[in-house]
Amino acid sequence: MYVAITGSGKARVIQFREDTRIPGTNRKKTHVVKTIGNYERMLAEDPDIIAKLKAEAAEITKAKKTSTAPLALEVPVMDILSPTDVVPSYNFGHALINQLWSNMALDNFFEVSSGKRNAKTVAQALYYLIAHRCAHPSSINLAASEQKRYAGVPILGNDIFYDVLDVLADQKEAVVAHLADFFQKKTNRKESEAYYDVTTYSFESTKWGELRMFGFSKDHKNNEVQVVMGLLMDNNGIPITFELFPGNTMDQNTLVQSVEKLKKLYGLEKITVVADRGLNSGSNLEYLIKGGQDFVISYTLKRSKERFKEMVWDESNWNNTTDPMSGEIIYRSKVVNQNIEVKVPLKEDEISEIGKRGRPKKYRIEEIPVKIHLTWSSKRAKKDNQDRERMLEKLKKKLDKPYQLKAALRRGCNQYLEMELDTEGWKLDENKINEASRYDGYYAIITNNLELSTEEVMKIYGGLWKIEESFRILKTDLRARPVFVWSDNHIKGHFTMCFLCLCILRYMQYLLSSEQGRQVSVAEIMEAIREPLVLVQGKFPKVVVTPTRISQSYLVLAEILKLSTLKSNMTLTKFRACTKLDLSVNLK
Repeated sequence: MYVAITGSGKARVIQFREDTRIPGTNRKKTHVVKTIGNYERMLAEDPDIIAKLKAEAAEITKAKKTSTAPLALEVPVMDILSPTDVVPSYNFGHALINQLWSNMALDNFFEVSSGKRNAKTVAQALYYLIAHRCAHPSSINLAASEQKRYAGVPILGNDIFYDVLDVLADQKEAVVAHLADFFQKKTNRKESEAYYDVTTYSFESTKWGELRMFGFSKDHKNNEVQVVMGLLMDNNGIPITFELFPGNTMDQNTLVQSVEKLKKLYGLEKITVVADRGLNSGSNLEYLIKGGQDFVISYTLKRSKERFKEMVWDESNWNNTTDPMSGEIIYRSKVVNQNIEVKVPLKEDEISEIGKRGRPKKYRIEEIPVKIHLTWSSKRAKKDNQDRERMLEKLKKKLDKPYQLKAALRRGCNQYLEMELDTEGWKLDENKINEASRYDGYYAIITNNLELSTEEVMKIYGGLWKIEESFRILKTDLRARPVFVWSDNHIKGHFTMCFLCLCILRYMQYLLSSEQGRQVSVAEIMEAIREPLVLVQGKFPKVVVTPTRISQSYLVLAEILKLSTLKSNMTLTKFRACTKLDLSVNLK
């Protein structure tokens, strides 16, 4: 590398340049490594600037040659008679978590907010638990026992890890606010749009508490206590906030509290709430409408009023799309205008009229216009029919086995059965089956935003799958089911930790998509964190470090996070420069 002055007159600039030989020729090709600045201005500020830059270029060239020079190491040949005779290896994929942890300023945040004397140690323990769960989800005890496997992780006592759960429980709102501020600045988050859904997490216990209660289980764990989680997610699939409710809380009773937290978090006057049909209750729609909020929520045709069903079956006003080859209808859409009755509290000077029971009326009924967007597709109709046929086929095999039918009832199969009071002589109800088939292929979305087209409504609602996927990630990949914690405070801390892990993994997905156009699953990202190993040969401190088991996702994320490129063989110093992990912690 050398210093060059290029250009003419006052437009001359100083550059670092490098010459490389063109393969198969004697010619050289010049590369501009970096443009330093305007020559005239820099010379006026420092007459010795050229000499200084030449010295800097020489140092860079020397460092580059050193980094690519072969490493000399004497490796002894020994019999392997015990596990300690094997070349040591350490996980280092958490370098990605470490870099993000710093970028998101979570190290400083937890040191300041933990409220503990040993705040720095608590912050280190929390970072390790997050890194471990993103790679090897497990109990805190197991995570604590595996510290020595992780490069650059100082060994901490088990008791400190349970302090982490208390800190997370106490600082949950502050954690949510800190993450919200970060994602608002670093992503294209639409603060006024939120996806909402609810799920349950069961315990392997019947012992109840403040949060642990019996209730309707979405995992069919009806003989175990559970907690209910409401999760709000943004347009990128990154979580915004979450709320925990006692296990006997109905889905419909969770939305109000979560939305109020979201409004407070961003200081919003108006938001659009997108939710599944389980949240479509009169009280929820009433709350959203009275609060001036917009909603896009699935509408259940089967449970709608007969007057509305007649509009659905009416063949008028449908917009049809046909297959150009066969001429068959493959998609239909229709918009139905409806009014929703909402109770509006009366002002004090309006409370005068006496109701039926001799009490002043506190509410008046207002009709709020909404639109119900109906769609039908041949593809969805075929799937609905196939799903029902599979269910009926299973039921037919169980008709003469009452004990198996009882289990099927808990999974919603009773909609197709005709039962006697004594639960004997069960048979399929053909009328119910025929009625269900009428709804094959139909979908309905209700919204109070009258300006949205059917295409816009379906696109907004279509993002709801991301929150359903987030619940699957929490339950399956991150193993968020609270099997190993029991006190209410530790339960709250455990879910805050899982929420933080989900935010980090989803943000990694966002970075891969927005900066590289790569669509990568959370499972693949967790593998990129879990798999990388570094082999250490030689005797400390004169060792050679060899990275192995590295995926393409790791390399791309490392590049996005601006980590230096790994070498096939490195010194400890070079490894620390590339990963920000100090292996000497493990080797001393």
